[in-house]
Amino acid sequence: MVQFMPKYIVHDDPAIVTDKQRIAMADLAPFGFPDLLEQIWLGHREDGLFVMQCAPFRIYGLSLFDVVRLDEDDMLVEVVAKGGHRTMRALVKAGLEPQVFETLTGEIASRAANEGFAIEWSGDRHAAVNIPGDRDANSLEGFMNAQEEAGMLFWEWSDSQPFQGPQR
Repeated sequence: MVQFMPKYIVHDDPAIVTDKQRIAMADLAPFGFPDLLEQIWLGHREDGLFVMQCAPFRIYGLSLFDVVRLDEDDMLVEVVAKGGHRTMRALVKAGLEPQVFETLTGEIASRAANEGFAIEWSGDRHAAVNIPGDRDANSLEGFMNAQEEAGMLFWEWSDSQPFQGPQR
């Protein structure tokens, strides 16, 4: 019998860090990534629900400050309320020349910082940028579109698909 051996996507540097956080998991199988779990950082609430404190790398329908429910195994099962933020994700193309790669990833980080957007990296090629709902992301979106057209990266909004809980 082959045992399920999941791989994990972790948030080494979550957007929000406090002394009272909880780590849980999200099953990525509903989003086309079987045997893959994403670690999420959460803030506690008085009502037993939790608030997202990281920008999701692969989970659809979820963003920073969304209110979520966990099951008894600390698995994300439901997005209860939206927090008013969006997540823009970019995956930089593999095999770029080192100087081109460094310039591109530096430009993504710089543009996010200049706009005051929190950014998290999964490895060195995958970025998740938090866009507060009251902020204009047109400049960053235009940059991402131009880089995608040039074949340098792929990008998407995390809310391009709804959240789906684990398929058990």
